[in-house]
Amino acid sequence: MLIEEMNSTQASRLIGKIDTLLLPVGTLEAHGPHCSVASDVLIPARVAQEVEKLAGDRVFVAPVVPYGHNFHLMHAPGTHNVPAAVFSDYVYNVLKGFLDWGVKFAIVLSGHGGNTDALRIAAERASNDGIKTVVLSWWGSGFPERFKGVVEDVDGHGGESETSFLWFTGDRYVDRSLIPREPNLIDFGKGKTAASYMDTYDTDLNRKVFPKAYSGNPAAASREKGARLNEIVAKGVVDAIDALRSGTVL
Repeated sequence: MLIEEMNSTQASRLIGKIDTLLLPVGTLEAHGPHCSVASDVLIPARVAQEVEKLAGDRVFVAPVVPYGHNFHLMHAPGTHNVPAAVFSDYVYNVLKGFLDWGVKFAIVLSGHGGNTDALRIAAERASNDGIKTVVLSWWGSGFPERFKGVVEDVDGHGGESETSFLWFTGDRYVDRSLIPREPNLIDFGKGKTAASYMDTYDTDLNRKVFPKAYSGNPAAASREKGARLNEIVAKGVVDAIDALRSGTVL
């Protein structure tokens, strides 16, 4: 059930009967010269809509939290930061407020790597209060393995996968005339990913690695690939919801 489409009459019938919440969370951040700075908001929000279609009245789908924690791309225009402690405390209190709705389980779906540590703390606090909470990210949580065969560039920031996903979310969110034609292919080293570098609190390094705030090969993106990625992630989130409610996700 999409909370944004629910009125008080419907709420009176559903509160206490639906015990699971999906909370999408994003941020404002530069994603190359071509993608919306709200990419990390738009993508999880679109996944959440698909989850609602698949899960129906089994889950409350909350409006997206649009602001998050950034540090690594503060040099790039369009990036916005909320301090990690403030952000984490806010998300925790958002989750805690749903105790009054009878929510016992929550999936936090993040669109942004810089949110991860703060969200884990919020999830732990919410779990201790009685809402068993799991944090997932569409670009992590095992999803990249499922993306193989759909996209080649599964790890880029504003690259093939993310540009495709955003393109599917809405044509207006990707300026195709500005898509870089030259890939920014980075050898991150064994066990390293784009997120590894972007979580490094070294502005000089991040400026060097991401001079135009993207990595990967966005020129390979397509709307069709994005539709497939959205389908994969939405089904994965529904699986996670069912596993969480059945007690198989700890």
